[in-house]
Amino acid sequence: MVGTLDVLEVRIWNDPKLSGIYTIRPDGILSLPLVGEFRADGYTVPQLTKVIKDKLGTLINDPEVNIQVVKINSKRIFVFGGVLRPGEMPLYQNMTVLDALSNVGFKDFANPKKIRIMRGTQTFLFNYKDVSRGKHMEQNIYLQNGDRIFVPE
Repeated sequence: MVGTLDVLEVRIWNDPKLSGIYTIRPDGILSLPLVGEFRADGYTVPQLTKVIKDKLGTLINDPEVNIQVVKINSKRIFVFGGVLRPGEMPLYQNMTVLDALSNVGFKDFANPKKIRIMRGTQTFLFNYKDVSRGKHMEQNIYLQNGDRIFVPE
């Protein structure tokens, strides 16, 4: 599903004036030439393609619409504690805990053996030292939107 602040490339076959790069606004609205403004967040790419095709269909005979997600900005994870670059970061498809931690770096007194991943009411434990050595790979879970990673000091 696409969400707020996601960047889309919308291509209308044989009409470069209508094609372009567009960002879904923070209020979930997408604005396209001729189509106007409409709610876009929460749609899958095929659903959004159909919506745009239907809206353009009143003006253009059988329009061919292709949408690519250029940048995902709506899905985020958060990293706190003993890391060099704390805060929110974009969540990419199939991102694991190890992937996320490789982007933030550890402070000198961080305890990478007792990292916690919080997802709603669930907590998962992660031992960076073990996983980075190929042990306990089951701890290297795929992250989901809104996950919070805490590295104790």
